Amino acid sequence: MSKTTILEVYKDKKGLYQFKLLSRDGKLIFSSSKFEKKSVAMAQVKRLSEWVSKAVLVDADKKADAASKTTGKQSNSVKRKKVAEKVVASKVITKKPATKKVVGVKA
Repeated sequence: MSKTTILEVYKDKKGLYQFKLLSRDGKLIFSSSKFEKKSVAMAQVKRLSEWVSKAVLVDADKKADAASKTTGKQSNSVKRKKVAEKVVASKVITKKPATKKVVGVKA
């Protein structure tokens, strides 16, 4: 078997094209959606191989922290939490003592 992972484009029984990712020992890791044209499947495989080579590995348990370190941006869940905190803080009503206007009465 090959010493590298394989992205293989093939024609299925219905005549549609798919690609699959095979591990080094030939086991299926995943297969793609189906495409009517082989050229579209090939283009998707090429894009996938480029994206994977540039991908950043993120531990899901540390996703928010890692995302902010790798991109300089916070994850959407962190942003939503901060927005929610601001909304709650803005809804806090402080009661001010009522002021009465004294009107002079002429006799």
